[in-house]
Amino acid sequence: MPARSDTVTLVGISTTVAVVDQLAKFLVASAIGPGALESRVEVINSWLALEYTQNTGAAFGMLSGLVPILTVASISILMVLLLFYMRQASPPLWQSVAIGLISGGALGNLIDRVRLGHVVDFVSVGPWPNFNFADSAITVGVLILIWGLTRPATAIGMARATDPGG
Repeated sequence: MPARSDTVTLVGISTTVAVVDQLAKFLVASAIGPGALESRVEVINSWLALEYTQNTGAAFGMLSGLVPILTVASISILMVLLLFYMRQASPPLWQSVAIGLISGGALGNLIDRVRLGHVVDFVSVGPWPNFNFADSAITVGVLILIWGLTRPATAIGMARATDPGG
């Protein structure tokens, strides 16, 4: 089990991400959501904008309309990540940060799915599908996790930890 300070780091990051995500979605929905005169506010020409959208799918709108399945999948992935984390005696800081970002983002979107039946997306960048703060946190967390797990020192350490003879 990780040290208390490691767990506090993970829980602190996860909670911060989920709270900031929900606050941002609330503010956007209040300003440009359902019933507002405008649903899009240009920030930098047409390249960057705040645009309220309701996403009933996963990333980039894939699997649209499968909210129950996506909810179960989100909870399952979150549980696997947390179990992986909790089985370590001393996880490195990068891992606490990565899993904190991923779990906070997953929690932020999960709250939307359960509460609203869709995820609120509001950042519009060029030709990309709209996304939100939680999506960004998940993406950065996954990139940190990939970076950390593919570093040579990490691979050697993991091989030693799983080698029964050594």
